[in-house]
Amino acid sequence: MKDDANPGLARRAWAFATGFAGVHAANAALTILYSLAQILVIARVVDHPTYQMTVAIQAASMYLLPINQAVSRANFVLLRERLVKTSRADSSPEAAAALQASQGVLLLASLAIPPLVGALDLRAYATMAALLFTATFNNVWYSELQMTMMATGRAMQFEAVTFARRVITYAVLAWLFFAHDYLGFNLVMAAVTVVFHAWLLLLVGRESDLFHWPRGLTRVKAWQHVQRLWVSLQATFAEWLTMNGPYAVFAARFGIGPGLVALDSVLKLLRMTVLVTRNLSEIALPRVSHAIFSHQPHKARLPAAAALLAGGGASAVVAAAVAFQQERTFNLLLGHNNVVPPGAGMPAALAILSGAAFAVGSHLVGHSGHPRAIRRLMIVAMVSTAAFALYALVARLSVVQGIWAFTVSFGVVGLAALALLAAMLRSEEPARG
Repeated sequence: MKDDANPGLARRAWAFATGFAGVHAANAALTILYSLAQILVIARVVDHPTYQMTVAIQAASMYLLPINQAVSRANFVLLRERLVKTSRADSSPEAAAALQASQGVLLLASLAIPPLVGALDLRAYATMAALLFTATFNNVWYSELQMTMMATGRAMQFEAVTFARRVITYAVLAWLFFAHDYLGFNLVMAAVTVVFHAWLLLLVGRESDLFHWPRGLTRVKAWQHVQRLWVSLQATFAEWLTMNGPYAVFAARFGIGPGLVALDSVLKLLRMTVLVTRNLSEIALPRVSHAIFSHQPHKARLPAAAALLAGGGASAVVAAAVAFQQERTFNLLLGHNNVVPPGAGMPAALAILSGAAFAVGSHLVGHSGHPRAIRRLMIVAMVSTAAFALYALVARLSVVQGIWAFTVSFGVVGLAALALLAAMLRSEEPARG
């Protein structure tokens, strides 16, 4: 009996490891480690002015992220609902039109923004334009393209191409570490981004019209999708405001300098832990979305809870390191660019702990198409961030006090997102309204 059980257990473990959950988790781990390695390498190979411009460009890519998230969520709701109800989602001119429009806007932004952060000479402009192009089209890759592939049952195809793409980016990053050629690094990364973007669109284009130039788009379909985009934009705005609003507050309070870099350092760790939990939520998302669109929300509770517990455990490890070993942690992360002041470790740790609730709640609510829950989350985010901004600017807070204020604001939004998700999964109300 025992001998029979072991092969069965081994087969289940192998099936998990080679199935969507295991492969997606492996790719997510590679991406998170790459994000960490990129911070470590760039902080050590560029000078202070270039690093500050890099932080500003990365912040700009975060400010453009709502375009990606709004389109990806609206397209996901449209395609996933269609697949669940009709078993077909190989053509959608309205989804294709939204994708093409977002790509055009982001390309223009990549060319227009670099001078605004001080990239005025040709070398600095080329470096920052390539950096911003790569960052914005990475957002396209992990938002519009990934969620479309997931919604239409092509997740494993996306994971395979993503793995090859990630391996190459590791090799390019290793080259930067030894060559110290930041311009060359960003140009090569932009080229890798273009090649894999085109490759994926070509692969999917052989069997569907999902990424083609939109044909047959009617006014009625376009208007219906605009309404989905509006609901999606509300969910996106809640996340964007919570995670990116603090950059504007700190820039207004401290300027583009050490205060903004300190906040960015805290948010880099927070984003990594949010990314871990969000990837766990993406593993749960097919089951959660199927349960929601088939009006059986009770079936979504277990996968949502599993994502929260696993993400919370990962967040706790990072939070402990930041709380009790602040200087060592940020020295390791930033090297000579570490300007995080003493005392910032505890509020940073609490923000990181809140990240699991925020990631699971906002991600699953945002991909539900549930307008009432999404609207409420947006209102909470707006009120909480406005209160944080007003307090930080009027009270003339120090950097550490500003990080504490952000932590409270972020925690409020995270708890609200989790509460709204719990209420949505208790309700039998249809997702669309």
